Amino acid sequence: MESKYNYFKRDISWLSFNYRVLLEALDERLPLYERINFISIYSSNLEEFYKIRVADHKAVASGATESDEETVQSARELVEEINKEVTRQLDDRVRIYEQKILPALRKNHIIFYQDNHVEPFHQQFIKDFFREEIFPYLQPVPVSKDKIVSFLRDNRLYLAIRVYPKKEEKNKGEEPKENIEKYTGECINERNDGEGIKVGMEAARPNVTDLRQPLYFVMKQPYAKVPRFIELPSREKNHYLMFTEDIIKANLNLIFPGYDVDSSYCIKISRDADILIDDTASSADLVAQLKKKVKKRKIGDVCRFVYDRAMPSEFLDFLVDAFRIQRDELVPGDKHLNLEDLRHLPNPNKSLHSLEKPKPMKLTVLDEKESIFNYVAQKDLLLYYPYHSFEHFIHFLYEAVHNPETREIMVTQYRVAENSAVINTLIAAAQNGKKVTVFVELKARFDEENNLATAEMMQAAGIKIIYSIPGLKVHAKVALIRRRGLNGEKIPSYAYISTGNFNEKTATLYADCGLFTCRKEIVADLYNLFRTLQGKEDPKFTTLLVARFTSSPN
Repeated sequence: MESKYNYFKRDISWLSFNYRVLLEALDERLPLYERINFISIYSSNLEEFYKIRVADHKAVASGATESDEETVQSARELVEEINKEVTRQLDDRVRIYEQKILPALRKNHIIFYQDNHVEPFHQQFIKDFFREEIFPYLQPVPVSKDKIVSFLRDNRLYLAIRVYPKKEEKNKGEEPKENIEKYTGECINERNDGEGIKVGMEAARPNVTDLRQPLYFVMKQPYAKVPRFIELPSREKNHYLMFTEDIIKANLNLIFPGYDVDSSYCIKISRDADILIDDTASSADLVAQLKKKVKKRKIGDVCRFVYDRAMPSEFLDFLVDAFRIQRDELVPGDKHLNLEDLRHLPNPNKSLHSLEKPKPMKLTVLDEKESIFNYVAQKDLLLYYPYHSFEHFIHFLYEAVHNPETREIMVTQYRVAENSAVINTLIAAAQNGKKVTVFVELKARFDEENNLATAEMMQAAGIKIIYSIPGLKVHAKVALIRRRGLNGEKIPSYAYISTGNFNEKTATLYADCGLFTCRKEIVADLYNLFRTLQGKEDPKFTTLLVARFTSSPN
């Protein structure tokens, strides 16, 4: 029977979901920096969406892979529809950011420069900061249609720059009048419009009738050496922020002293990041596969080329030809790309804590001086993240490390933070003579490399590592502290079951809950779960609902 209902396509529906994430930035009831963070989440989600979902459709559209769900033509049409919807959402993202967020920051005395307008009193600072902190890390690379294609790294910000050779001077020691009018020769054009100083290279654009041949360069932003956002000196009660790329744009003439800088625009590449692995492979083979394939993720096929939509068509056409970009890979963006970085936007107005969401609260009954074991022995404890502090779980592990009655610590790992406090505590437990067992799910997308690295680090510390199970993906976020009295008597063991990862950073962002308990039936089920993950026995669960094995309590 044919259904009378029409369904959204999966990926178009997902774009609608992500659009609702963006619209959260309009909610004035939220702290301002929380609204800004929603723009960051929206941008980060979209990046992953292109690297996985759109990359899959593009592979089908190009004939590189076959699919039972779509044809070459339907894949092409879907990619076109996705790009069209993302472009539509860009207009709203720009409107929310420029008309809502930036004025709200200004209202709170935070001036976030967005273009070539900078106050006069910051002129020298920008020039000095560029020369001392940024310039040593910049390396412009020439771009040509007829030579070797430069490789653009995945999700890295680049400036695409167009310059013209300076005209020869008519009289030695005298600058041609037309050059003086078009280009000041300073990193800041000192034309005062009564509101501030104009910076940037747009004022240096050569005349359209100029017969000089343009030269093109790309230059990677030194993201690892210089922060994305720079705090400028405050003035009276106002605080100032600026994008690093805007400081670079304002000083391009120092990088190209023999040229007139015409213009510059941000670009970036997103590459196919999906890893196809043999899910039936043994754990050892899976580790070998992932070690080999995660390295190829950085050189995957292009799935989108994002560019500043203010870029002139002839400039864009040159880049498309030079980098051999397909037209269906073009996705317009704003002048500032990679806005997922907004989650790191500093709050220079320290007096206004109300701009940021409240910090997670610590329960007084779980003060570090108190024993979580003693508390949970009396009654279960349910924490709600991000409202409660994840430090309570770290304290829980820390107490297990130093409790002489702890026999074994068992944990699952799906996604953990870099330099993870959880991992460091488990290593400390192993070094303290405790038996530690960790199940590591290697198939956690985009965390494969981090999970491999932390697993090897834990293994080197003496922790027993169990890797992914063939044909099964383990999402469980559980921990078990097995204890026995010093004289062999039975004493309570402790279980922790959570909906969220053991990641102290994301625990401040996402809504999850975590249950601490020492109920025997739950502890026993959790122990059986870990034995099942080790392949030691058929699972038997009396209380816990474990996907694939039980659908209801026995």
